[in-house]
Amino acid sequence: MLKGGAGTLGAFLLALSCLIFIHELGHFAVARWVGVKVLRFSIGLGRPLWRRQAKNGIEWVVALFPLGGYVRMLDEREGPVSPLDVQHAFNQKTLAQRSAIVVAGPLANFLLAWLLFSLLYTLGIPGQRPCLDAPETGTLAWNAGIRAGECVLSLDGGAIRTWQDFELEWPRAIRGRGTVTLVTRNDRGQEEVHRLATVHVTSAAEEEGVEGSGFHLWAPPLPPVVGEVIPDSVADEAGLKPLDRLLRVAGQPVETWAQVVRIVENHPQAIVEIELQRAGQTRKLQVIPRAVDLPNGRRIGRIGISPQVTETMRRQWTVLEKDSPLTALGHGAMKTWSLTLLTLDSFGQMLTGQASLDDLGGPVRIASLAGESARSGLLSYLHFMALISLSLGVLNLLPIPLLDGGHLLYHAVEWVRGRPLSTEILGLTQRLGFFLLAGLMVFTFLNDLRHFFNH
Repeated sequence: MLKGGAGTLGAFLLALSCLIFIHELGHFAVARWVGVKVLRFSIGLGRPLWRRQAKNGIEWVVALFPLGGYVRMLDEREGPVSPLDVQHAFNQKTLAQRSAIVVAGPLANFLLAWLLFSLLYTLGIPGQRPCLDAPETGTLAWNAGIRAGECVLSLDGGAIRTWQDFELEWPRAIRGRGTVTLVTRNDRGQEEVHRLATVHVTSAAEEEGVEGSGFHLWAPPLPPVVGEVIPDSVADEAGLKPLDRLLRVAGQPVETWAQVVRIVENHPQAIVEIELQRAGQTRKLQVIPRAVDLPNGRRIGRIGISPQVTETMRRQWTVLEKDSPLTALGHGAMKTWSLTLLTLDSFGQMLTGQASLDDLGGPVRIASLAGESARSGLLSYLHFMALISLSLGVLNLLPIPLLDGGHLLYHAVEWVRGRPLSTEILGLTQRLGFFLLAGLMVFTFLNDLRHFFNH
């Protein structure tokens, strides 16, 4: 369950409030620009906790429930409007102006994600070098001639600078394609071009990502010494400390960190005894690895520790993605576009049953991620905010009544028909949209509870 509740809740509320404010600010700015009168700008829903009436008549509100917000505009469909103000009513504006107001919210979230990614690339994002370990015989990577020691340079013409880039771009590169081109540099400094027949990639391998096709990240052999213990993790609760040298795990002697990982992963929700050396003394303790379900259906164990990495190893293993401000803007735009396509693809797979709905997270899981990212540092927290802002933008463009995408769907129908939908149809579809969104919130909340109670 969640620990360190105050910090987690604070990080969650700060991120959510900022993202909602940016979203509603998009609606607000364009509404004012096209001459619509704004009555209220609310962060949160429900009973106002704080309100202030500005001189221009706009009421600024912070409300009780932080899971949303809204900009209330003058509209003849919601009540009587003074003849002097009719020209400033939302419903009196052209279809293009109303659509611009609606789409401005999600666009503001995409813009924020782009700026945050650009800022991160300017500050420098640490990543793992995209160097490959030996692939298993018979896999796609093996058949293409990939061998241990090669480092990925590009995938279908797109530069690959980190292992994280490769993991992100691989699913999109192979989907619907017969072949993809992978350029690598071997340990002799020579570039090699590999053409991979992705038509033979199975759906199971596709779900496993790069590793399902035989690509594995190379890492220098690390000793079984704990470098970091995640706060409130299984390892933290059991008493593991940084600099502990692990001697035996589940009764098996360990000489490398990879052995530790493999044993822990193979014991989800099982009692595992760890023998370790601390300050010259041998100790024993027990952990129960938290179960984590992978997209391919496999369940593994994790306890929340990372290895000790020397500066020499770090230079071998990691790379800092750092750009000039101008280059960072372009890189940030590419990252935003790639993740948007990936998010849309994930939604599509869930709707068609190709991906499990269990992957959907709600407010509890998002709050947990907010807390973890905040504890990991400012860069991690900003990265989390960029991802959630992008997801919020995509979600709001879905054609569901009550969401911005639903309003855009109404406008599309109006454009085809030449007149708006009737009040009765609008009311009916919005009630259906409400029940759909409420059901989705309940489902994700129950998903979250199951996730945390089972782990």
